[in-house]
Amino acid sequence: MNDLTHVAPGIWLVDTHQFGVPHQGGVYLIPGKPAALVESGTSLSRTRILQALASLDLDPADVAWIFVTHVHLDHAGGAGALLEDLPAARVVVHERGVRHLADPTRLVASVKEAVQDRFPLYGDAVPIPPERLHPAQDGERFRLGKFSVQAVDSPGHAPHHLCFFEQATGSLFSGDAAGLYLGGKLLPSTVPPSFELEAALATLDKLIGLQPRLILFTHFGPGEPTLLTTYKELLREWVDLVRRVRDQGASEEEVVETVLQEATRRGWTSTGPAKADLRMSVRGVLGYLARRAGQA
Repeated sequence: MNDLTHVAPGIWLVDTHQFGVPHQGGVYLIPGKPAALVESGTSLSRTRILQALASLDLDPADVAWIFVTHVHLDHAGGAGALLEDLPAARVVVHERGVRHLADPTRLVASVKEAVQDRFPLYGDAVPIPPERLHPAQDGERFRLGKFSVQAVDSPGHAPHHLCFFEQATGSLFSGDAAGLYLGGKLLPSTVPPSFELEAALATLDKLIGLQPRLILFTHFGPGEPTLLTTYKELLREWVDLVRRVRDQGASEEEVVETVLQEATRRGWTSTGPAKADLRMSVRGVLGYLARRAGQA
C-alpha cells in the first residue's frame, strides 16, 4: 500500500488523501495489542484506514483507542464511522469536545458555514455513543504495549485541542497546534471560530518543554522539533500582518485578498486545499482581533 509510511519505530502514517489530494492529511497508526489510531480523518478516510490495518495484518478488534487532537471534521469527523469497524475502540477527546462528537449537529453547521461549497469534501459525522467517548485529562497516560501516550492540553488553535506525546520514541502528534507542514513549508492554521494567539504561544512553549525528538503533523507527516520555535515566530508575524492590513480600513474580503498576496510573496501559501485553508486562517485572525477589541 503506497499510502502507508513508517515514520518512527512502531508508528505508521496513513495518507488519507484528504479532500482528494495526497499528502494533505494523515492518520497515524500504532500497531500492537492494544493498537491505536491518532486522528480519524474525515469519514471519507475510512476505507484507507481499514486497508492500512489489513496491510499490517492488524485485527480491527485490537484497536483500543482513537486519539483525536480536536473535533474539527478533518481530524475527528470520521471517528463515529470507524467505530462501526473497530468494536473495542473508544475515542479519546478533550473534555470540551465530548458533546460535539456525541451530537455533531452544531459542529457540522459551523463547518458548513466556514467552508461553504467545499463541505462535501468533509464527509459525514456519525454521532458517537457517550460510552465510547473518553474525555482525556491533561497529562493522562495511555499504555499501548511498549508505548506510553500522554495527552497534552494544548489550546490556541481551538480551546478543545489536545496533542499526544509518545515518550519512548519522543514523537509529538501535534494536530494543528504547530500549524500545517505541507511540502516542506510551515503554514499558519488560525481558523475560525476560536483561535487565540496568546493561548497558542503558551501551548508551543509547553510543547517545546516536552523536548520531543519528532513532530508528527496531521497535515502532513514528520518534521524536526525546531519547527515548534519556528511556528511561534510565524504566528506572531502572521497575526501582525493581518492586523496591519485590517487597520488600513479595508473590507474583510479586501483584507483576505491582500493578506494572501503578501503571504504568497513570503512563501507562506500553497495551491489547492491549503490555499482555501489559508483564507479561513485570515478570517480566524480577524475574529480573534475583534474579540480582543471587544475586551478592551
